[in-house]
Amino acid sequence: MFFRKKVLLAKVESTYGTDSTPAATDAVLTKSLNIQPYGGNIVSRDLDRSTLGAQTQINTGPMVTVSFDVEIAGSGTAGTAPALADCLEACGFLETIDAGVDVAYTPVSSSFDSATLKYYLDGQEHKILGARGNVSFNMAKGAIPTMSFSFTGLYATPSAVSLPTEDVSDFVSPIAVTNTNTPTFTIGGTAVVAESFAVDMGNNVVHRNIIGDEVVSITDRNATGSMVVEAPAIGTKNWFSDVESHSGITTAVVELIHGTAAGNIVTFGGPAVQLSTIDIADSDGLAVYNMASIWTPSSGDDEISITFT
Repeated sequence: MFFRKKVLLAKVESTYGTDSTPAATDAVLTKSLNIQPYGGNIVSRDLDRSTLGAQTQINTGPMVTVSFDVEIAGSGTAGTAPALADCLEACGFLETIDAGVDVAYTPVSSSFDSATLKYYLDGQEHKILGARGNVSFNMAKGAIPTMSFSFTGLYATPSAVSLPTEDVSDFVSPIAVTNTNTPTFTIGGTAVVAESFAVDMGNNVVHRNIIGDEVVSITDRNATGSMVVEAPAIGTKNWFSDVESHSGITTAVVELIHGTAAGNIVTFGGPAVQLSTIDIADSDGLAVYNMASIWTPSSGDDEISITFT
């Protein structure tokens, strides 16, 4: 088998753990696609016997994990969901469509969607039901922005299936992170000159195989991030006063807009982002601040929004 010959299909399930039968048109245009096809909790039998030697083991909770990156881009049409929508929904996001205007994704704390994933490797099919996961968003100067997904799902024995011909025609070509392509980045209303921006949703994803149920659940989330910005003169902007928390906590509205053409504009927003630490580093001879951030909710389930327009 050839490792490069691999395809991933993904489709949200109507009923948890029931195959949503993703088709070739549900293929995901992935990068760095990897699978751990048989993981889980391994228990040694630890039997008593008269000789030395290894013990056999039993997997008491077989599961599958899949990870991959997807380029950040819109659908090409404002108000139409992007091709990566099912992946976002299975990571604890609610989709809200304003037809002809935009599609927004915000986190939820209940009624989590799940997805059926089908991973094909040159003649093998790994069917992964009930998958839920975590996602992080990564943007860096001169690079293609990506969403990094990691999913956990229920295990099924792989089967021999022909490699499908994927249809990824609904994935729009991305644009790199540049001054022209990423026109807006503000923290608390202050425009920043930035080298990078990243947020990890921090979903706690657990697999439980117990009497009466087997399920993959999202039980908590803790969204954190980082950003690298050019260090201005303190008289221009004192970022240290924003980071300091020993005498009071400061939160700020964060907005980053990537893209300029309708149908391929992505906006990341947070209403109550706390800058928690600050480091000073060198970049091309310039001083930059590497600031960690905590994305907290303002009124609940609103700590981040991703809007495609």
